[in-house]
Amino acid sequence: MLCMALCLALSAAAPAGPRTWRDIADTDVDRSMAEIKRYLYGQQTKQGSFRHYWYGIPSGGTTAIALFALLEAGEPPSDPRVERGLEALVKLKTNNLYVIATRVMVLSRLARNAKYRKQLDKDMAYLTRTALRHGAWGYGGPERTGDNSCSQFALLALWEADRAGLRIKPALVRKVEATWLVRQRPDGGWTYAGQGDVNTASTLTMTTAALASLYICQDVLATTCAPYRYQSRVDRAWTYLAKHLKEDYYRNGYLAFCVQRVGMASGRKFIAGMDWFAAGAGKLCEPNPYGRSFRGRWGPVVRASFELIFLARGRIPLTFNKLAHGDESDWNYHGRDLAHFTEYMRREYERPLRWQIVRITDDVRMLLDAPILLVTGVKAPTFSAGQWDKLRQYALRGGTLLFVPTHNSKPFAEAVRERLKGLFGPDRNRVGKHYQLQKLDDDHAIYSVHMQIHAGSKFAPMWGVSDGTRLLAVLCERDLCCAWQRRATRTSRLDYHLSANFFMYATGASRLRTRLRPVFVSKPGPVRHHAKVAWLRHGGNWASQPYALEYLSQKLTAENRIKLDVSAPPAITDQALKNQDLAWIVGSEPFELSDEAISALRRYLDAGGTLFLNAVGGARAFNTACEKTIRKILGERYSRPEYAMPSSPLLTGKCGDFRGPAITKLERTRAWQRASREAPRGPLKIYRLKGRAAIIHGPWGIHDTLDGHTAHDARSYMPRSARDLAANVLLYALANRIK
Repeated sequence: MLCMALCLALSAAAPAGPRTWRDIADTDVDRSMAEIKRYLYGQQTKQGSFRHYWYGIPSGGTTAIALFALLEAGEPPSDPRVERGLEALVKLKTNNLYVIATRVMVLSRLARNAKYRKQLDKDMAYLTRTALRHGAWGYGGPERTGDNSCSQFALLALWEADRAGLRIKPALVRKVEATWLVRQRPDGGWTYAGQGDVNTASTLTMTTAALASLYICQDVLATTCAPYRYQSRVDRAWTYLAKHLKEDYYRNGYLAFCVQRVGMASGRKFIAGMDWFAAGAGKLCEPNPYGRSFRGRWGPVVRASFELIFLARGRIPLTFNKLAHGDESDWNYHGRDLAHFTEYMRREYERPLRWQIVRITDDVRMLLDAPILLVTGVKAPTFSAGQWDKLRQYALRGGTLLFVPTHNSKPFAEAVRERLKGLFGPDRNRVGKHYQLQKLDDDHAIYSVHMQIHAGSKFAPMWGVSDGTRLLAVLCERDLCCAWQRRATRTSRLDYHLSANFFMYATGASRLRTRLRPVFVSKPGPVRHHAKVAWLRHGGNWASQPYALEYLSQKLTAENRIKLDVSAPPAITDQALKNQDLAWIVGSEPFELSDEAISALRRYLDAGGTLFLNAVGGARAFNTACEKTIRKILGERYSRPEYAMPSSPLLTGKCGDFRGPAITKLERTRAWQRASREAPRGPLKIYRLKGRAAIIHGPWGIHDTLDGHTAHDARSYMPRSARDLAANVLLYALANRIK
């Protein structure tokens, strides 16, 4: 079987995920968030405050929570509606804990603005003045028997302020931690009341609130590599949630808010056996022909705000996935390593980021939620052959594997090194080179892409497997995660600098996609057309990003009901090109086709075929080879190419009877923007035969970002732009063949 057909078949045979997985796409979340925003703004008065429905909510509470939700959802503080709301919030006179705590969360986002700093400092004094003595908060502020709901809002406010630069005193957090622990009930949960003699049942809202609060306490107090000393108490809480949390939790807006908090704080993708975000978002984003309703216990404004916070925070871009495998005490010895490193990245680079834990048993599509998969351990991994192949697929689909031995464990490092030597053997056999494990030299970009690490290979020896365009897998012999766990940003600053380098390298320093930005975009529906694509072999690294055309096929299936039938013939011949709608040549290195291949391509084009050539990452050597190849094919008919202009079908999407994306703006990778401020005249070069675009040359990367990821130093279009361009190229070629 042809290699690409085999790749597609393997993908189709991948096991299905949980029922709630990928039920919605990012466009569904965008639509739902826009509806909630419109509703909230519709509830705003001329004075800037938001309508106050009683429902037991203190005056000003709706204004505070609505503004917090809107800011979380990306509304700019400079928006006139937000500005009016902020003015009303600052003027508000209140002594209510909920309102003041939520106001702190809002103003912490504007801590550098002197206009709001005075009120923020005043509210912080209210929250902390006697908190060290009590360790809890009630409606009127710090008090020993304060309830657990007020206490979680107060701690969350202090945490938001700490993230904005207003540091929390560790002694206060230690007191709060002790209070939460002493209030835990025998069943592992927590109840609302703060008094010890009140015997009411544990609740889901208070248990999720307590558990999230304990994670905040860990993150403030952790300074060693030792496991959390109260981990057994945390485990009991998770056991309670596993027994009681159901898929309809989203019906309670406050519970959805708390589940989102504990899901993000813990990094857990699954709670009580379900993908908590997919389960909640799938229901909250269901279209309602009668319009959205926000009925709830605390009124419509509060309910809408909780839903908006849930959707906005649940899809913050992920930095890393951490792989759960075997014994948790082995793979998760540094339990808060990624939490601390992600927070460091957020603070240093002012980018909203998060992380999560995935399992080796999860579908590879779930692993691809994040661009980097961290695998740690002390013992040698005991992955099955199928699980190792899943990690290989993750890397080939655009992810980057990072193996880090806990406490520099030699058994882990040696086992991983031995396995990586042959893991990508099938890929090396297909291409004829690359895909071998090699030690990274001091001059490798990973030691200098962002921060210069002098003698980096001595400080942190690394081994990597490359496909010729990027690193697929890396083994770092130094335990970087130990420095993360200890939050040793000063004493181990080189560990943090190298880690930031790795992140920048693996992501191309480009904007990360949101959690639901679909890598797999197809939806059920009939396929009306089949398009045949011949992915042609050559000596210029022809097969990098082997799943790229699968992603393009899924986009075309979802939007045009067109499925790609991809072949990878062993040679470029008349038979190989017969009846093919598009010939696809991509690569990153120089190549030269035989005279027989050139003649076959010439006859294919004369018969109405279309040839697409694309330089992975904008590789200059490959582009030079493309220009020579095009001259050979066209011979005396060669003329200077024209650029695809805005009126071209390749940009308008109007390709015969097919309608592709209308492209008005193309987004480039960060590396390309640094290399050239000016965008090119056009994204594609066109060579015409008998008036039609017979050869389409993409000098800048398109193929390499179809899988949703960007590589270091790639002069490429960002994934969405690349998919749109590639879709239009295919539709244009198909329309020509039909014509």
